[in-house]
Amino acid sequence: MTVTFRIESVRLDTLGGPVHYAFPGDLTVLAGQTGVGKTTLLELIKFGLGGDGLLAPVARDHVTDVHVSIDIGDQRLQISRGLDDERRKIVRVRDLVSDDRLSDHTVGGEQPISDLLLEAMGLATGLKAAARGPRSTRAGSEITFNDIFRFMYVPQSEMNRDIAWSREGYYDPKRKSVFELLFGITSSSMLEMRSEVNLLKGQIETAEREASVVKQFLSDTGVANRLETEERLRAVRAAEIEAQTTLAALRVDLADAVDTRSQVIRDLLNGAEDSLAEARDLATELARQREDYTTERRRAAQDIERLVRTEWAGQRLASIEFAICPRCTQRLDNRSVPEDKCPVCLQDDIVAGLPASDQYEPSRLQEQLAEIDDQLGIIREQESETEAVIAHRSALVRSLTAEIDERTATRITPRLQAYADAAARSAASTAEQESLEQVLLQWDRADDLVGHAETLAARRAHFQAELRAAESALGQRRAELFAELDEEFQSTVTDFGIPSIQTASISPETYLPILNDRPFAEVSAGGGIITATQVAYWVTLVTVAVRRRDTSFPAFLLIDSPRLALNAEHDIAGQMYRRFATQVGVTPGRLQFIVADNELPAGLDVAFDEIDFSYDSPTIASVEHPGPAHVETLHEVDSEPMN
Repeated sequence: MTVTFRIESVRLDTLGGPVHYAFPGDLTVLAGQTGVGKTTLLELIKFGLGGDGLLAPVARDHVTDVHVSIDIGDQRLQISRGLDDERRKIVRVRDLVSDDRLSDHTVGGEQPISDLLLEAMGLATGLKAAARGPRSTRAGSEITFNDIFRFMYVPQSEMNRDIAWSREGYYDPKRKSVFELLFGITSSSMLEMRSEVNLLKGQIETAEREASVVKQFLSDTGVANRLETEERLRAVRAAEIEAQTTLAALRVDLADAVDTRSQVIRDLLNGAEDSLAEARDLATELARQREDYTTERRRAAQDIERLVRTEWAGQRLASIEFAICPRCTQRLDNRSVPEDKCPVCLQDDIVAGLPASDQYEPSRLQEQLAEIDDQLGIIREQESETEAVIAHRSALVRSLTAEIDERTATRITPRLQAYADAAARSAASTAEQESLEQVLLQWDRADDLVGHAETLAARRAHFQAELRAAESALGQRRAELFAELDEEFQSTVTDFGIPSIQTASISPETYLPILNDRPFAEVSAGGGIITATQVAYWVTLVTVAVRRRDTSFPAFLLIDSPRLALNAEHDIAGQMYRRFATQVGVTPGRLQFIVADNELPAGLDVAFDEIDFSYDSPTIASVEHPGPAHVETLHEVDSEPMN
């Protein structure tokens, strides 16, 4: 059954007070000159429902909140959203039946308002619109309420330019998926399967690419195939076992070849080497101590020289008779100085009574020098003794080494060489074995990747088969739907009297109009052809949906300025409004049209609700209109489609 969607009312909270509009009828026309704010009101409705409406300066500067009351499915809700940057991400929801405040929702965050509205319409959330091309590997972008709203709202910026954003190539998969979902020629499971088919294709390509890289690596190693690698590994393992057996036998031979005297000599050699190492360590330590004492002796000698120079300087200064004060440069020889007083400071002159010098520190330093010389003498004696020990131990080590070499040259060395050769073979076999095992792991990985790719391919083929079966099951419904759409569209285009258009249908591939057997995008936009085709297209969709009663298409249409490009085509405009009235009249209370337009066709004899706006009474009535000379319309500001 066609989904109920009606806008009951819109309230704008502004700095100058609230502004309220009600839409109780099935057909409501918002009429007024360009610039009075009709598009601003419609974009505020879109914004209030969680979309990214194109907000005019008057809305951004003066409107604080927008409240949209709607009937959606079986619910009546009030959706409220603030316009400032801080609050616009939060959407407040109230149940108009129980008057309860529901939990807040977000725009693009957790618990999105889109999910609430989709669920109210009976549509699944989280569905993705996958591209239909054979090369796509993405699941597609998520279908939101904003995508559904594009089938409910025809903005002024698109009126004479495009139908359902079909010129935007990136949006094509989502537009088609939404069309199919609303008309029941696809299902949630089919959309999920399409996404899964694309994802599996990407995973298959990744697995095949990784398998190719591994196989190329294996090819570069020079290993032809897995069987060759396994055969080589068996041979290497056998070689390792043989080398280990040889090593075990040589260990027994070496144990038998070492006699008691050789072992004693070897023990003596080990002791001599240890004693030699200790003597060399002691020599190193004595050299360090000698260097430290030498440094300390040099410092003490420098201190004695400093004291001698200080004493000499004091004696020289004491014999100087100052004629001028060395501080303030006043004459000292012109004043009377008492006897036994200093001629400079006039204090008691005690220089003459002092001893020649203080001998404590020089004598202490001389004693320290003597002690250092004694220590240096002891260290030199120890160094001489240590050098003798090193020479003796070195000679002993050479003698014992020569004797061991002579005793083992014929008995031990050949066995040691054989032992070394066997150990090398064992180590080489172990290393090659590890390398071959790594190669086998790569073969395993390549086989796993190939097997994984085959499993993914089989799973993808299964989904594709199920998808084809589901599409085939809907084939009859699809054929009936497009036959009905073509008939209704042709009738509507004929009634509108669109210039030069003889045949009209809706493509079952693109879901877009075909005019005179050509895509509508190739037809001239002159004379309001695109505008009239646009309106005929949307009226056709909603009419067929309401008539069939078995779709999810919302019974609602919001159209902005359909006469914008019709200019003098009054007959087309008149037929357009008569079709609006006819459609809502056939099913009273089930379908709602809200149309904003500059002016109504003359002599219009249909019943509808009309809300008139002017520069004296703009849509945001709490804000004084600046007049037509100071208005920059939203159509002039930005004619690009909003996401």
